Amino acid sequence: MTLIVPLTARTLRAMAGRLCGYVGLALVAALWPLASAHAAPIPVVAAESTYGAIAQAIGGPYVQVSSIIQNPNVDPHQFEATPQTARSVAHAAIVVMNGLGYDDWMRKMLAANPAPKRVVIVAAALDPALVMPDQNPHVFYDPRVGALVAQRLAALLQQADPAHAADFKRNLQAFEQSLRQVDGVVRQLAAQHPGLAVLATEPVYGYMLRQLGWRSLGDTFQFNVMNGTEPAPRVVARYEDELRQHRAALLVYNSQVSDPLTQRMRGIARQSGIPMVGVSEFAPPGMGYTAWLLSSLHAVQQTLAKGGR
Repeated sequence: MTLIVPLTARTLRAMAGRLCGYVGLALVAALWPLASAHAAPIPVVAAESTYGAIAQAIGGPYVQVSSIIQNPNVDPHQFEATPQTARSVAHAAIVVMNGLGYDDWMRKMLAANPAPKRVVIVAAALDPALVMPDQNPHVFYDPRVGALVAQRLAALLQQADPAHAADFKRNLQAFEQSLRQVDGVVRQLAAQHPGLAVLATEPVYGYMLRQLGWRSLGDTFQFNVMNGTEPAPRVVARYEDELRQHRAALLVYNSQVSDPLTQRMRGIARQSGIPMVGVSEFAPPGMGYTAWLLSSLHAVQQTLAKGGR
């Protein structure tokens, strides 16, 4: 026997309600995997691996960091971008660069690949008061600049990914805590060798020397070499004299550059018994920013302890 239920307006409304309920549950079930899945990592591009190391420390697994220059043997002043580099920059949500003419190739790529929502962090512009009067572009050797980059990154990542804001905050705190190790070694070295006179083949380590309270000699020579300009004979003669007369207690050289002039100066320093230490412009792959700063400070500390031996 078939039961016929009259389709009154009330019955139709009840059936429609139940149908909507079933459809709603189906939609929730279908969308649930998407809602519970993690968002894709935020793409961050760093002009140099030094800044890429900071971005990785702050972003952790929630960022995808691409460092354009990470080979310690590459001269950033002569770097030429590739199509692959341009694609990485075009898809980046955040770009970190140095500024002060150090990586102008990045500015050109940003202009060639406009993206209204992309945010660019220029390390040297975060606090102009920290930039040396001579406009030395190697600001990454000032841990205060590294801290500012980390703080800016943390703020941007918290906005872009609120679900992991607490992680970014914790990572920033851990990063800032690690920089205290650098401060400790700097204070120790400054106390052991107050007001030390230092020569350098390039002004790469200038910001760290300022932190140490040490005097940098031969700055004209250093900037000539950095800019690829042939130093005047009198500048070269003065630099050689400072080496031969042992007016500096240490020679810092750029381990990424090997040209006849700097090799000659290193030879004179060796003959004069002046200790030498090489520093790089980039954190090597897999090394954190703090560890990179500490590695150069420890190298300086060990070199000075050995003296001219």
